Amino acid sequence: MKTSTTRRLSLAIGLIAAAGLLTGCAQAPAAQPTSWGYGADNGPEVWGSLNKDYALCVDGTAQSPIDIVNTVDLDLVNIELNYTLSQMHEFDNGHTIEAEVEESSKNIITVDGEEYSLVQLHFHAPSEHQIDGQTFPLEVHFVHESADGKLAVIGVFAEEGTENSAWKPFTDSIHTADNTKAGAQVSLNPAELLPAVHTTYRYDGSLTTPNCGEGVKWNVMSNPITMSADQLAQFTSAYDGNNRPVQPVNGREIELDTTP
Repeated sequence: MKTSTTRRLSLAIGLIAAAGLLTGCAQAPAAQPTSWGYGADNGPEVWGSLNKDYALCVDGTAQSPIDIVNTVDLDLVNIELNYTLSQMHEFDNGHTIEAEVEESSKNIITVDGEEYSLVQLHFHAPSEHQIDGQTFPLEVHFVHESADGKLAVIGVFAEEGTENSAWKPFTDSIHTADNTKAGAQVSLNPAELLPAVHTTYRYDGSLTTPNCGEGVKWNVMSNPITMSADQLAQFTSAYDGNNRPVQPVNGREIELDTTP
């Protein structure tokens, strides 16, 4: 990826294959590392063995996603959302379809007094997080980055229902997206992609893809959006089964913001 923001994000969320070579003897050619994915030979169960930089995928104690249970109900300070209609590059990164925001500085959220800029959004099917064991057909992650490189992610579940007109530019472009980011460009207002009620489950977790880095502030919206069966099929025809299984909570507190 060419921009500095994209390079930082690629390092943070691991949406590209591992860099480097596995060295052998001096005269022998180096072996290529196995790229991470979701198959039996490169999926979540073996991520930690694919690259030493993915050790947290096995050894981490605050990993994501999780099954959201035993929440603490609180009247938290609402997440402040300042989104606007924006141009995005929609492309296939090899693990999901992603939309990268051209001007992230125009899309800001404030969480616990700290500002984060929207960098990109992408999806997992089925959902990665669960609510009391319930899995949804789709989960969209809105990835934000602060000025000092911290990450905050808003997770949004989608279930089958009426067609979602706000999502049509994205879903209609899924199969024109390629890995060059040169083809599909869409105009989206992130505010219109969210559910009407913005109550959230909040906890400290990690990236759900290698390198599984921790310290991510998760804000999973408790109300799903709806999409038509055809829209959901557009997602799953591109990628299906690109979800990491739920990880141990390990005593972490999961807060539920009870007031919209």
